[in-house]
Amino acid sequence: MNLDNFLKTDRDKAERLIKSIHFLVDELLTDAITDQDFDGCIEIAGSIISNSEELKRMHRPEQVVQLHDIATQFLSEGLNVSTIRRPIK
Repeated sequence: MNLDNFLKTDRDKAERLIKSIHFLVDELLTDAITDQDFDGCIEIAGSIISNSEELKRMHRPEQVVQLHDIATQFLSEGLNVSTIRRPIK
């Protein structure tokens, strides 16, 4: 499982969410379909959607993760790092 596109602070949560999605799909959804429990399928699908949305929110491009790691290193050495935004025209 590649967690490189998540901030280090989010990697544990991302890993748990991914494992949860795998369990929901591989175990619960398969059993619900086999048992023809379509209400259960809808609930499981809702959980899958919720977990996927949370993962999407936490997912970052690799460059952002690298910049965050660099800023964290600067901060640990006592350098104040803040975001600079372009002025709105």
